[in-house]
Amino acid sequence: MGLFSILHTSRDALAAQSRGLETTGQNIANVNTPGYARRTVVLEPRPYGKGAYGGVDAVEIRRLSDRFLEQRFFEKSGLSASADERDQQLAQIDGLFDESVSKRIGGSLDQFFSSFSTLAARPNDPTTRAQVLASAENLSSEVRDAADTIATLRGSLATQAAGVVGQVNELAANIAKLNKQVEAAENAGADAVDLKDQRNTLIEQLSQKVDIKVITADSGRLTIQAAGATLIDGDIARSLSINVDSNGGLKLLAQRSGGPPMDVTSGLSGGTLDGIFQVRDSDLATVATRLDNFAYDVATAINAQHAQGFGLDGANGRNLFSLSATPAGAARSLKLDAQLSGQPDRLAASSAATFLPGGSDNALAISQIAAQAIAGGGTRIPSEDFAALIGQVGQLKAGAASTAATQQALKAQSFDLKEAVSGVSIDEEMISLTKYQRAYEASTKVLQTVDQLLQELIARLGR
Repeated sequence: MGLFSILHTSRDALAAQSRGLETTGQNIANVNTPGYARRTVVLEPRPYGKGAYGGVDAVEIRRLSDRFLEQRFFEKSGLSASADERDQQLAQIDGLFDESVSKRIGGSLDQFFSSFSTLAARPNDPTTRAQVLASAENLSSEVRDAADTIATLRGSLATQAAGVVGQVNELAANIAKLNKQVEAAENAGADAVDLKDQRNTLIEQLSQKVDIKVITADSGRLTIQAAGATLIDGDIARSLSINVDSNGGLKLLAQRSGGPPMDVTSGLSGGTLDGIFQVRDSDLATVATRLDNFAYDVATAINAQHAQGFGLDGANGRNLFSLSATPAGAARSLKLDAQLSGQPDRLAASSAATFLPGGSDNALAISQIAAQAIAGGGTRIPSEDFAALIGQVGQLKAGAASTAATQQALKAQSFDLKEAVSGVSIDEEMISLTKYQRAYEASTKVLQTVDQLLQELIARLGR
């Protein structure tokens, strides 16, 4: 190897170590940048011989990542987002049935039966009769308001689900565009690590919306499945949509080529979209059904007893409440019967027309329904059945909070494992910085030495 070959070798060494310093500096600068994956310079020796000088090449800048750890993080991120969404949404229903703050339905139920006890003592008192009607109106209003709130929230969740699906489709389109840019850059031999960082940031955002599985082929082509259906295939992005089934439940549909959209609802298992589906079509549907059954059982029992009695006008067979003929929708339809609205004299306090105007045994019988097992399939008294409903709501909320905390911890754990590979460590970068600095200085020394030797050689040849 001649002096000029050594000069070339030193030049390449300076360029390679400079690239290492540059990359290390970029890592340090982005230590707190979300989505940034640590870079490392891949150095390869240049073979010596046959007219070629030995040296070093900085062949690529490699983005450090682990596919398995990234996929695990995306999975845990989706599960955590789902649990958080469910916990937040259930907090609204938990507050609605929080009787410790405001005894709405429970208090109205107690007041209702208490008013009939008072009516039994004063069956002819117009004020007492008016108070009974007011308590009946209040009870039906509280039940109806709770049912309406649940229905409104379910409608709002359907709107939210459609919004999330729109965000999913937008993210999918942007990821597909980045896939195309990454492929073009790599085919041209250019550096695509920054594009991959951008893509991974979008994939992480996507994982928080819907459960995903990322598949990378040996060729580098990226495929992403959502709810079990292919959402992104290279630079092609498909779309999701929301529909409603015959029972009012949400359906998640995936676009497919050459056919109608495919129902992938059963494959949904993560992301805020999954949390919305769970709350709307499972949790809230369960609570609404329980409230309907409670309203139907209590109102039907009261109507049956009230119809046996007589009002001050001598008529009987009237219901106190009007409601649906079946438990479904009973809570939202519950209200004071039109025949009694503004007609306190029609309250059937007496069990027989011959006892009028002073009979009160039917009013007493209605008040005693409070202690009869007429709810929950004939197993609970009204207050116990409503307490069971409150307990169920509380259990749903407590379970959701516990699951959210657990999933958040698992997400944090998977993030730490991922960052151990792709995250920037200042300590490690300082070691790399020193390593490249020493190599750069040594290469400079070699260059200076060769320069001195060349000057001496030129001086001797000039003599």
